[in-house]
Amino acid sequence: MGKKTVAIIGDTGEFCPALTKAAVQQDFRLLFISRDEQRYSALKEQLGIPEQTAEIEFITCEKEGCWEADVIAFTDTMVVDPGLLKRIKQVATQKIVLVISHEPVEPLNLNFRELLPHSKVVDLRLKDKEFVTLGRNEEANKTVRNFFVAAGYHQKS
Repeated sequence: MGKKTVAIIGDTGEFCPALTKAAVQQDFRLLFISRDEQRYSALKEQLGIPEQTAEIEFITCEKEGCWEADVIAFTDTMVVDPGLLKRIKQVATQKIVLVISHEPVEPLNLNFRELLPHSKVVDLRLKDKEFVTLGRNEEANKTVRNFFVAAGYHQKS
C-alpha cells in the first residue's frame, strides 16, 4: 500500500505549514485542490516547497483529487457550495471528510453529513494549537486526532 493522500480544498489558512510538515513526517501525500493558479504560486512560496518534492501536489479538478485521496479536508467552508459536494459525493464514499473551522466557530453554510451521507465526516475546531474533533465515526475521529497530535496540536479536554 502506498502513501495515504490528503486532499485539501479551500483556503490554506495559517495552519498549513504545520500540517504540511506533519504530513511529510508521517509519510502522507498532500494534494491541494484549487482552480486559482495564483494560489498555487503563493502557497509554494509560503511553504518553501522545492520543485522536486513528491509529497505535495497541486490539481485543479475536485473530483479527480478527491478520488485519489484517502482523506478530504475542507479548510474554508465559506468557499464550499452544494454543487461541489454533489460532484465529489460518489468519490468521497467511505472516506474521511474533514471539515476544519476556527474558533470562534464559523457557522457552517452546508450540512456535510446530509450532502455526503456515505462519508465519515469529522468536524475539527482549531484555536491556536488546540483542537476538538466532532464526528460520528470513532475510527475517523481517532485518525484525525492522531494526525493533529503528531503535528504538535493538543486536544482540548
